[in-house]
Amino acid sequence: MSEEIGSSGRVLPYDSEAPRIFENIKRFLLSVIPLEVEVEHVGSTAIPGLAGKGIIDVLIITRQERVWEVVKLLESRGFRYNPEGGAPPERLFVSGPYRYKGKDLHIHLHITFGSKENQDMLLFRDYLRRHPEEAERYYELKRQWDREAGSDNDKYGELKTPYVNEVLEKARKEKLQG
Repeated sequence: MSEEIGSSGRVLPYDSEAPRIFENIKRFLLSVIPLEVEVEHVGSTAIPGLAGKGIIDVLIITRQERVWEVVKLLESRGFRYNPEGGAPPERLFVSGPYRYKGKDLHIHLHITFGSKENQDMLLFRDYLRRHPEEAERYYELKRQWDREAGSDNDKYGELKTPYVNEVLEKARKEKLQG
């Protein structure tokens, strides 16, 4: 699962440094957000071996009345709020630069208060971590979607959605049986 795929440049090989980068980002976030928050690694870089966009996605969970305060704190550190990247008020999206070991990275921060969407992000991540064969299938499908969608991000998302819903259904069933 480590070769570069597609021609759009959307999907990159897994970076085994991703968990360490996330831990570094987490320490940084906890130092700049003086509030009670939970910080989780989500997205493809959170699943060992899975190719992805090469962007560290972070889920920040706080109390509902604190989400905008978290956004303001992050904006004061050079991050930018993108109203189209989230689903206000359940999830706000902030992104920006992060320097790690001399490299400039771009990270995505999803701020929420425990919405269904964030629960699904964690459910999806945890299911793929427990089922490497499903992560392999996801990788193969990403290759296919990348070829089909080219540079059309909306089309890529449309192709991906049914699969994500299928995995979430499997994960919910497994959780109920658990």
